[in-house]
Amino acid sequence: MPFPGLLVVICLVTWLGATDASPEAQPDIGLTPDPTPEEITGTLRLGSHVKLFLPNLPYLAISHAINAALVRPANNEKGWQYDLAISHQSIDDRIWEFDLHRSAHFQDGTPFDADAVLRNMAYFVREPFKFTKLSSILERVEKVDDYTVRFHLSEPYGVFLHDAMWLQFYTEPYLQKFGWNGKPTCPNLAEPGPYGMGPYRLHRGYVEGDRSASEVVLIADPDYWGAVKAKVDTITIYTELGIAEARDLALFAEGSVDLTPVPFADQVQTVTSPFAKLAVAPSMNNYAMHFNMLNGDPALVDDRIRFVIHHAIDQEYLLNLSMLGEGALSPTMVSPNFYQVGSTIDSMAEYFDDYVQRHDTSTEALRHLVAGYQSERGLNPSEPLRLVLYAQESFLFLIRDIQYFLRQVNIELSVEVVGSEKMVFRELLSTWQNENEQAWDLLLWGNYDWYKHPWAAFFVYRPGTAWCTIPATAELVDFTDRLVQTHVESAAYRPLLADFIRHVYERNYMLFLPTPNNVYAVNKEVVFNPGRSAFVYLRDLEVTAYHWSIRGSAAYPDERLRPRQVNRQGLLETTH
Repeated sequence: MPFPGLLVVICLVTWLGATDASPEAQPDIGLTPDPTPEEITGTLRLGSHVKLFLPNLPYLAISHAINAALVRPANNEKGWQYDLAISHQSIDDRIWEFDLHRSAHFQDGTPFDADAVLRNMAYFVREPFKFTKLSSILERVEKVDDYTVRFHLSEPYGVFLHDAMWLQFYTEPYLQKFGWNGKPTCPNLAEPGPYGMGPYRLHRGYVEGDRSASEVVLIADPDYWGAVKAKVDTITIYTELGIAEARDLALFAEGSVDLTPVPFADQVQTVTSPFAKLAVAPSMNNYAMHFNMLNGDPALVDDRIRFVIHHAIDQEYLLNLSMLGEGALSPTMVSPNFYQVGSTIDSMAEYFDDYVQRHDTSTEALRHLVAGYQSERGLNPSEPLRLVLYAQESFLFLIRDIQYFLRQVNIELSVEVVGSEKMVFRELLSTWQNENEQAWDLLLWGNYDWYKHPWAAFFVYRPGTAWCTIPATAELVDFTDRLVQTHVESAAYRPLLADFIRHVYERNYMLFLPTPNNVYAVNKEVVFNPGRSAFVYLRDLEVTAYHWSIRGSAAYPDERLRPRQVNRQGLLETTH
């Protein structure tokens, strides 16, 4: 079993031991605690400013800081908490009723009530997001009274609360200008203005899944209606930095980047930097590696080639060496940290062992399968089978090892590297309609989502949607239909989950990779606890009086330059 962070500990011990060991010369260089309770006010610090680099799904975190929905993501067992709603009830997972806050209002002062919900949902119906089934099963939205609404669905829908997170509400002027954009990536942040209901206003820039400004600026809303108010005056989010550039700015250039994901290999450097500390948490993130079975190389339609690629790559090697143990193994494109997914996978151990015993996955056998395919297609088996991978630059650390494994089975993987996630999405989300501009065979992105129900990751298996690159099959349609109908607490959930995992595993529909931990470099004077998603709770960020934005021209105290204790989060919180 891998030991997360073990390498960090070993390297730190070595580094500390390398200093002069004599009592007279040995300084106290042990790890110091994170900000103490008396350094944290829990209130807004005027003039404070935090800068972040969010390379993956930045629009999700930003949208929940600016806008509001009936429920919002939370780091708890449920994966959500109330936002605009104060209570709800569900009847057979078909009728969902919500009681609304009486004091909520938009940033322009417009009150929020049942009429605002109906108005927004009318725009949603015209241009809905389609990464779930909601648009096809929503029958109507009913106003029960001024602060109660009911959603009527045509069938049971166990993931409705997941969708409710992304049914964010906008002012009438915004809806008249932009409506609901109908994009697969859903949050709609087309221009700055007092259009939302969150604790922050979009002050400069725009950010959606397929388009964004390189710099997005938020400012605290002084009239925010909710209890959890902004604690930082200004937040700047960068969307187009290189991962190495962002790391160096966070570690060595105070005031440039306060929070950024860092490669696993940079953990020791993060701990020992003068301005940053390390924060780590297990995650529900996934590396989503698609096979382009729609218009990619014909080899990927052949079951044997996908089998070869899947089994040529040693997951344990990737986890323990490429990822330095910071993650968990998974035999499917779903993190085992989703609700009951890990225990379901454990219960299938005998099945996985039997599968491997029945199939020869030795390097020689895999090379033979590739050669057989090449001979059948009139290709030269002495030449490698050449495939193209399209991926974001931040995943290069993983890609290099994947390339190595595939070379051993005579598959040459060339890599088209792009700087930003939106460029990857542009190609992925247009492939299903044969409109992608770049030819690609494999594509890698970070499916960093948040919700108790694993549909948040399994939705990429839904044929005929923008996120799926698998030809439609009756089995996949049936599995995805049943999964979105099934509540995670129902008796049918785990058996269905096991059957679905077995189905996609045997057909190698996607390349399964370990699920990564979240690893961040954080300014020492920023309060930030990572959760199990890449989702960053901007409303929870806070700074101490020693932060660069507060202390101004005053020098950073020498004693605060010392390495900080690693903020390693563990199990999910169980409070609601």
